[in-house]
Amino acid sequence: MRNLRTWSVLASALFLGALGCSEDSDDPSPSNGGTAGTGAGTAGSAGSSSAGAAGSSSGGSAGAAGSSSGGSAGAAGAAGAAGAAGAAGSGGDADAGAGDAGNFPVPDKLVALTFDDGPDPVLTGAVLDKLEVHDVPASFFLIGSQIDDGDAAVLARAAALGCEFENHSNGFVGMSTLAPAAQSQSEADANAAIFAATGQTPAFFRPPNLDIAGGVGANITLPFASGLLGLDFPAQSGGDPTVEAVTNRILNGVQDGTIILLHDVQPDLNPQVTPDALDNIIPALKSQGYEFVTLRQLFTRRGVAFDANPDTLIQVVPPQ
Repeated sequence: MRNLRTWSVLASALFLGALGCSEDSDDPSPSNGGTAGTGAGTAGSAGSSSAGAAGSSSGGSAGAAGSSSGGSAGAAGAAGAAGAAGAAGSGGDADAGAGDAGNFPVPDKLVALTFDDGPDPVLTGAVLDKLEVHDVPASFFLIGSQIDDGDAAVLARAAALGCEFENHSNGFVGMSTLAPAAQSQSEADANAAIFAATGQTPAFFRPPNLDIAGGVGANITLPFASGLLGLDFPAQSGGDPTVEAVTNRILNGVQDGTIILLHDVQPDLNPQVTPDALDNIIPALKSQGYEFVTLRQLFTRRGVAFDANPDTLIQVVPPQ
C-alpha cells in the first residue's frame, strides 16, 4: 500500500488560521464506559466479493477481540454485535441505495462521515438514528476523558451499525499547548479508554481544534485526519449554524474521497442541527453516486496505508 505522504493533503494552517473546532469547550460531555465490540471488520464494506469476505473475516475476529478485552469495561455484549456488523461486511453499504427511497446510481465514489467530541448517550444516539435510517456507517472520534459507563449502550449500538472509533485526544485542550510528553500521554490515555470501552484500537488521531502547530506530529504515533468542515458548531461559524448552512457547505465542498468532519456532541447548541442536516446530506450524496464508508475503509479501498507518521492533516483520499 502506498504511503500517505504521496497523497495530496491540506496543511494544518489552512484549518488552524480561520476555523476553531468545538473541542476547546469547557462544557462537559457525558461519556461512555464499557461496550461496543469492534467494527474493524467493516473494511469489507460494499464493493467486490473479496472485500466482503475480508469484512467477514476481520469482523469475526474483531467481535472476538471486543469480547475478550471488553470484560474490564463491560464490552462483551457489544463485541458480539460488532462482530456481526463486521461479518456483514459493513452491511448497509453493500446495496447501493439501501435505506433511502429512490433508485440511486451504483456507487463509484467514496465519502467518509466522521463525528467529533463524543460520546454522549443522547446526542450521539440522535446521530445514530439517522445513520440507521439511511443505512450508512461512520467514524466517531472520541474524547478519552469523556468515556464512562453511561455511554456503554450507545457505543455498542454504533459498533453494531458498522461504525468505528478513532482518537480525538484525552481532552479538549489544543495539543500545541501541551508539553511533548503530555501530548504523547494524551494520545495513549485516549487509546486505552477507547479500547477498554469498545474493543477497538484507534487507527487515526484528530487533534482538538486541528492544532498540530510546533511539531505535534513528532509526539503522536497515529496519522492525523482532518476533513471538510461542516461548521456545525457555533464556535466555528460565529453564530448558531442552521441545517441549511451545514447541508450546503458539505454538498458544495464534497469530492470523491472526502472526509466529512461534523460533530455528534455540541453542548452549546440546542437544538442540534447535525442530525437533521444528515437527512439532507446522505440522500443527496447517494443520489450522486457516493458510497458511504468508514475512514479506515476509505483508506483501504483506495490502497493507501494509514500507518505513516502524522505530519499533515488529511482531508481527502482521492481515487488513484
